[in-house]
Amino acid sequence: MAIFVQGSGPIGGRVKVQGAKNAVLPMIAAAALTEETIVLKKCPCIQDVFDMTETFEKMGGESSGQEDCLVLEGKKLHCPMIQCQAAERIRASVLFMGSVLARMGKVTICYPGGCSIGSRPIDLHIHAFRKMGVEITEEERVLACEAPEGVRGAEVTLAYPSVGATENILLLAVLARGTTTIRNSAREPEIVQLCRLLISMGASIQGAGSPTIIIKGVKRLHGACVTVANDRVAALTYALLTAGCGGDVFLETEPVFSICEKKLLQELGCDMQWDEAGLRVTQQGAPRKIPYICTGPYPEFPTDGQSLLMPVLCKGSGSSTIEEKVFENRFAMVSQLRKMGADIDMICNRARINGVTRLHGARVDACDLRSGAGLMIAGAMAEGKTTIYNEQYIFRGYENILNNLQKIGIEAGEED
Repeated sequence: MAIFVQGSGPIGGRVKVQGAKNAVLPMIAAAALTEETIVLKKCPCIQDVFDMTETFEKMGGESSGQEDCLVLEGKKLHCPMIQCQAAERIRASVLFMGSVLARMGKVTICYPGGCSIGSRPIDLHIHAFRKMGVEITEEERVLACEAPEGVRGAEVTLAYPSVGATENILLLAVLARGTTTIRNSAREPEIVQLCRLLISMGASIQGAGSPTIIIKGVKRLHGACVTVANDRVAALTYALLTAGCGGDVFLETEPVFSICEKKLLQELGCDMQWDEAGLRVTQQGAPRKIPYICTGPYPEFPTDGQSLLMPVLCKGSGSSTIEEKVFENRFAMVSQLRKMGADIDMICNRARINGVTRLHGARVDACDLRSGAGLMIAGAMAEGKTTIYNEQYIFRGYENILNNLQKIGIEAGEED
């Protein structure tokens, strides 16, 4: 199977922005911390959620769902082992390492998989866990973790503000003995959302969204019900799609963009108007050039957004430069954009994009989730038909993506 996108002119319509993928996955892992029920409202219907929930179920957890509500029950959790197949399929499965270890005192997990966007070792997780009293044995690709004397609080300073490491330490620390301090912690909104869920479950956490988070361990956690915020990367996807194609699109979402993202969209030429129902994005004419932008940890421009921005700049009015400072393989899609007529020069971790007057449809391959979405944007901006293979990457993170494209006037669908 593959996805096709037929190039279009200016687009218009309404899109309902899904719940945040990168927020809900650690919340599913948090369900392993308690015997009581966790309810996640506005949960996106995407493959990553299905895979994460299946991992929870294989350890003895139970789940049910109706529309956009996911109900998780950890009372029967009994198997402290994350299967290799699940770990290879979804990187977020590594977050069960913290929650299951906190709940059961031991866990076995394979090194996680996910998108092939570069080296993403879990050294920061392992180092922090060992400081917290966890004994870890590594054999080939399997980690056996155990806390024979219980998990204890510790001072942890991260060498890099890793989102995954911050989340995993939080999940381990909430039931630990004593106080844990995470310095140079990730500040992403998804960290704040996870902390809100944990606090709703009875955890004691201060400093979420700041560089220092303090967690005082408690003896037990209870059930909770929370609503997942809108997905800021999905919202950025549709906003950049509008910037690339031109038109008038209304996004049904609460405010999710950082100052950096708002500034970028304005520099591209987008006009943005917020009201109580969401955000109206309009773009007239070709997108403007962005002389220089680089990726980095929040609140800097997100690495996830880089693959979405590049195709827009391919038809920008002038030359733009993107520097990738997070993942080394984020530029793997450059070769695919060149098939469509893009003019891109690569120098180490910098891409110089020289705007062209037209892109043409082509057969291209997605190499990860965001490159797949980026190629969909490029296909909508191009003349003719673009066929995107490895479409499973796109369905990992985007809910109703084909239907949403059709709603705003883009011809898109699946084909053999």
